[in-house]
This record gives sequence, structure tokens and C-alpha cells, in this order.
Amino acid sequence: MTELPAAAAAYDARAAEYDTWYDRNAALYQAELDLVGELLDPLRRIGPGLEVGAGTGRFAGPLGIDVALEPSPQMGAFARQREVHVVEGVAEELPFGRAEFGYTAFLTSLCFVPDRARALAEAHRVTRPGGGIVVAFLNRASDLGAQLDATKEEDPFYAEASFFTPGELDETLRAAGYTPEAWSQLHPGDPGPTISEGADDGLYCAVRARLVSGESVPADDDGS
Repeated sequence: MTELPAAAAAYDARAAEYDTWYDRNAALYQAELDLVGELLDPLRRIGPGLEVGAGTGRFAGPLGIDVALEPSPQMGAFARQREVHVVEGVAEELPFGRAEFGYTAFLTSLCFVPDRARALAEAHRVTRPGGGIVVAFLNRASDLGAQLDATKEEDPFYAEASFFTPGELDETLRAAGYTPEAWSQLHPGDPGPTISEGADDGLYCAVRARLVSGESVPADDDGS
């Protein structure tokens, strides 16, 4: 990869700063792991998993996701220190064959992908029949999400993000050949964060969706 995408370059330059967020917000981080883990569990029996845009491995590691795709060398270096199997690449051109994985996961990474439709077509291509996808995202329809979206240009981590609402994600997933089947959201609070079904007022939300049919959707015609 000769030149990093803009979002990946921003994180590559601030990998250590990014990684410390999880230590400074341990309870919230654990709740995010719990939320995502519950959505992933029904997909694990289909086959190995692929996290796309895995960052420093804070999810792939503890959740036991088999392969982590990451464009940023610095972020990938942190993930490797956590014994995560990292492959360098971008979401729009997955360096894997057809139907290699039981599921893919985009854990607050899809909002940074320039060509979202292409990335989801690629995810579909590498997923086995009966498998699916888990997408965790920052919900623009929530109060905190709207604030984040309005001020993202001031934040080097979010300046390149294109946040979306649950409705927009639902439409995007269906257009890519997925059927959403379960939504979850996180509510920070005292004494600690809680998880509930749905994706209405929570900032951190996630959805599990299944392939519509037994056929993988090709992103190209090369038969790979």
C-alpha cells in the first residue's frame, strides 16, 4: 500500500494516543466488548471471523476474532503486540478468497471507509453461506452522536468520519445483500454502562445481519 487513506493516516500518526482511550475508559470499553460479543456469538459456528479496520486490536484480541485487517502500520503494530493476526489492507479490496470467513465485523470502522458499498460487497464476497456481519457504529441520530457530527472537524480522530443513523445503515446493509436481525445499544450511566436492545438513543450501537442468500456477492469478475 503506497499511500494510506486519509482516515488511516490520521490514526497512524496518533496510534498510541488512540490506544490509551481504552485504558482510561475501562468500564465503557468492557461494555462495548460485551455488546459486540453477544452479537458475534451466533455467527461463530459458521466459520472464522474477520475484523475490518481492527485498529490496535482492542476488539479482535479479547473477542478471539481470527484475522484483523488494518491499513495503518502503527495501529497494526499495537494489534500484533496483542497476538492478533494482522493483515495489511483496505476494506474495499479484501485480500482474501471467496467464502473464507463465517463472519466479518466492522467495529466503528465503517464510517471511515470512503466507498462503503464496495466494502460491504467485499465483506459479502468473503463470507460463507449462512454467515453474516456485525457493524458497531456511533449513532448520528442520538443526541451525543449529533453533537459529535457537528464538531467532528475539530477532532483529528473523527474529521474523516461519515457518521450514519440506524435507518441509513439498515438501508445500506439491505442494498448490500444483508438482512439485519438484531440491534443493541449502550447506555453510559451510574454505577456503570448498560446494554439494551434497539438502536434509538444510544451513541454506541451495533447490528448483526445475515447474508440474504447462500450465494456470496462478487465484488468483481475475476472469480476470486
